[in-house]
Amino acid sequence: MATGAYREGFWKRVLWATLPLLVWIAHFAFSYGLAAAQCTPVGMRPGGPDRLLLAASTLAAFGICALLAWRACRVQRGNRQRQDRAAGLADRVALFMAVLALIAIAWGGMPLLLVAGCA
Repeated sequence: MATGAYREGFWKRVLWATLPLLVWIAHFAFSYGLAAAQCTPVGMRPGGPDRLLLAASTLAAFGICALLAWRACRVQRGNRQRQDRAAGLADRVALFMAVLALIAIAWGGMPLLLVAGCA
């Protein structure tokens, strides 16, 4: 019985720790896919990729990852009294992944917002 409960807790922690990276992957795929689709000869837009849509998706992904980082920070602070090393490591990894995803979203979204048009 304890093994099943551990497995459920394990996969839940893995999901929470990797969720920021999944948000970054979705943002990256959407942003560059949209830019590529709107810069093809068939779908060429006069002003280049839709900047408003790219900005909205970047801000949404950044906001989601910021909330996940805030949650991970609160969980880590709240669990300092526990002696469970695995849970503490998972909390630190979740915070690290959220910060990493924030940096990746900002880095990946910056060129898309600065590009003037399709070359």
